[in-house]
Amino acid sequence: PRDDQRQRPLAFGILTHVFAFLFPLITDKEHVKRDLRRAGYYHRYALREFLAIRNVLVFGWLLFAGTVYWSIAIPNPSWKLPIVLVGAIVFAMMFSVPRLILQAQAGDRLRRSQRTLPDAVDMITMVMTGGVSLEKALDHVSRELVTTHPDLSCELAIITRQTQASSLDYALNQFAERIDTPDVQSLAALVSQSEQLGSNVATAFQNFADSVRRSMRQRAAETGNKASVKMLLPIIFCLAPPVYILLLAPALLEMRTFVIEQNEPGGALAQDIAIEAPQIRQQGLIPTE
Repeated sequence: PRDDQRQRPLAFGILTHVFAFLFPLITDKEHVKRDLRRAGYYHRYALREFLAIRNVLVFGWLLFAGTVYWSIAIPNPSWKLPIVLVGAIVFAMMFSVPRLILQAQAGDRLRRSQRTLPDAVDMITMVMTGGVSLEKALDHVSRELVTTHPDLSCELAIITRQTQASSLDYALNQFAERIDTPDVQSLAALVSQSEQLGSNVATAFQNFADSVRRSMRQRAAETGNKASVKMLLPIIFCLAPPVYILLLAPALLEMRTFVIEQNEPGGALAQDIAIEAPQIRQQGLIPTE
């Protein structure tokens, strides 16, 4: 992360550390830290800031619900159950929705980074073919991608700093742990193997970019093939009923009209014929057996 992001003040200042421990975390702390890193929150106190924001929302809702309960439910006992139910439902939402939002942000950032990774690898390859080392190529490409692909630019900047502090192998392994996708893991393994064997890293990067694009095309084709199967159920329940209505509705309407007309007096299905038949026999118009 950049220096201005690392020096950013906390959401609630000093009280952030206090608010972070109002309610328990419940889930595993490492999973939340992983989601924060995937979402791009590399602040030193990112976990405490996330917990503080969630806890402030929950505590604020509890104060509001308690105030409403004492002001409305106590004078009117019939309102107790609805207020308690609504309060419990919103409390559960306030407690779980921030984590769901964080997971959604992490997933979106992972997809953006994975989609732009082949372009970044191509740029690194072109810079390295010009005689620049891999570390300087990573730093140069990270600065070039700030405006177009800020997520991947941040990750490349982290790789550059970790490489300067430790080694490229360690930096790429940490990158693969943060992103945790098969393509990034393959890149880390490929670069590590190329350095150990002493082969050309630029060629390895170029081959990796081609393989990533090929795998992306294969995944897109697979998704397209699955779409036809997934559309089968909506077609059955959404398009089939109108078709049956268009085909069968005219015949049903004609049958309805025919039944109504024939049930009128004098019709073939009229009941007055069966009623008038005994009267006609009594008058001798119809011979009796």
